[in-house]
Amino acid sequence: MTWLFAVLLSTMFFAWVSVLDKKLVTDLFPDVRDFYLVFGLMQLVLGPAFMAIAWATGGFGEADGVLWGVVAGFAWAGALLLFFYGLSLEEVSRAAPLQALSPVFATLIAVAVLGERLSLVHWAAMVVVVTGAALVSLRRENGAFRVVRGRAVPILVGSALMIGVAFVTTKHATEFASVWSVQGISTLVLGLITLAVFLRPARLSRVPAIARDRHLVWMMLLTEGALAPAAVFTLMLAFSLGEVSQVSVVSAGRPLLLLAISVALSTRWWNVLHEPLDRETVGLKLVSTVLIVGGVIALVV
Repeated sequence: MTWLFAVLLSTMFFAWVSVLDKKLVTDLFPDVRDFYLVFGLMQLVLGPAFMAIAWATGGFGEADGVLWGVVAGFAWAGALLLFFYGLSLEEVSRAAPLQALSPVFATLIAVAVLGERLSLVHWAAMVVVVTGAALVSLRRENGAFRVVRGRAVPILVGSALMIGVAFVTTKHATEFASVWSVQGISTLVLGLITLAVFLRPARLSRVPAIARDRHLVWMMLLTEGALAPAAVFTLMLAFSLGEVSQVSVVSAGRPLLLLAISVALSTRWWNVLHEPLDRETVGLKLVSTVLIVGGVIALVV
């Protein structure tokens, strides 16, 4: 498999995961904390499964790879827990572009920690990305543009920061260990942290009732049991096969794909997401998303 095919698969998987996660946290689970609990339990199954594959295909790699895999797991835990909560508060077509701020944070981390230097074009690209993020967080209300659901914006920006950290640490981990090993370790850590935060006896007692909802169970298995691990694995594979800049350019188009999906799933013929489709709202989302995608591409090339 080439890096390009891997990152295209990852981009498609991540877009659909975001859409399905939105349905899960807002429509299917009565409480987002119940979603976190089931999500954490699933990671405790997936993590060891990935680690078993790593062991069968050559071992876990060097100790540094294991250590950085643990660090990546902490970063992914912070990123996803914040993103899921932000997603429960905001439209998916607004949440995803804000999440796309992660390359800006990854670049700033590289400058601060690794001593990398940025050109004037790179600084300008970051300004464009931030401008797009500011625009996508606006909605016209009572004749004026206001920040939508103000609490969601800082949560989603915090998620983007943690994703930036996760990208840097995951890439570093794959230099010392296989993709299977890094994904297994980081997934296991993600599950343990999630359960440490949300596992409570009262909430655990609701798991049997959740398990009896076949529609919810199948949706959760499809989203978090199949598509999400496939998205992360193909992204890691792309990073291991290609340059970070190459992978980032292609994956930067994810918000545009997600915007198209959210529009298609909010029409009167198939209104699954119930997002507004008036010309002003869709136009603002499109302009801001294009600014973010264009800025990210300029930042990483």
